[in-house]
Amino acid sequence: MPAPSPLASLVATLTYVCHQAEQNHALLSKNEAATRAALIDPVLRALGWDTADVRMVEPERTVENKQSLDYVLKGPTGVIQSVVEAKKLGERLDKLGHVGALIGYAFSLKPVSFFITDGLNWHCYSPGHSHYEPTSIIELRTTNLLPAALQLLQLLDAAHGGHSLVVAPATPAISEAIMEPASPKPQRHPTDKSVAAVQAKNYYPLAIDLTNPDKKLGKPQWLRLPDGTEHALKTWKDILLKAAVLVLQTNDKLPIPLLDKAGKKTALLNWSQPKTGLSFNKLPYQGKEIYLYTNYDAKGIIANALQLLKLLPTSKRETEPALAFA
Repeated sequence: MPAPSPLASLVATLTYVCHQAEQNHALLSKNEAATRAALIDPVLRALGWDTADVRMVEPERTVENKQSLDYVLKGPTGVIQSVVEAKKLGERLDKLGHVGALIGYAFSLKPVSFFITDGLNWHCYSPGHSHYEPTSIIELRTTNLLPAALQLLQLLDAAHGGHSLVVAPATPAISEAIMEPASPKPQRHPTDKSVAAVQAKNYYPLAIDLTNPDKKLGKPQWLRLPDGTEHALKTWKDILLKAAVLVLQTNDKLPIPLLDKAGKKTALLNWSQPKTGLSFNKLPYQGKEIYLYTNYDAKGIIANALQLLKLLPTSKRETEPALAFA
């Protein structure tokens, strides 16, 4: 029987990890060590990093006698490839001050990349950018794990560091997790956004008419972008932010300043910072920081997100953008 491909093995592992997150959410949301063992270590091993080999994966590396970094991933000659910082399942990964400090400590080791993860969300940072916004966000809370697996292979495959890839067969635990049918009434927690909680989500076109009284949709919970990736949402503003990140990553010839949907005075994207008090986000573009204006109501958010997504390259338009609501 032929060995499974690296991609197939990784998808199987991600499925297993999602199953573990669902079944053990109460424990993992309170215990970082358990999150590492159940969710993060399996992914690193599937990517070719032997977490039991301290020469390849150095645990708890102390930097500047202050900060301990959870995983330092090294090539065969000891050159540092990546640094991975672990958090408890569900813990926020974007606390500005905390992220800034971690980035400083991690990049003092001169890695190619730095990741912060709670096991289901992986935020990737690049030393080429001085901002605190991740250059890539990989989320496993999705029914289609193939795009996430491809991103992880592209960013964190041990082969990039010079290690030869050995594909291990799926363990019985992983096989059983994949084959086990989902419980019809899984345990839920008030803030739980586990895989089971979103597998039955129904998507509506992003251009949906929010004024239609027949559609009592609630708050947006998930965004599916044209490249097929799915993103969990906390606020309406996240729709515009996720759309902008994708466009900025895939189109290096945007007309800046880019006027918003109103097309009059306000710049949706601009090199200059908006006036004090206005809502905006800083994002990386062409090696510099660009400002995304976000001071819109829900209809304005959707209109401007759609305008941005029209600027995607044709190769990234695999599906229509859509929303799923809570």
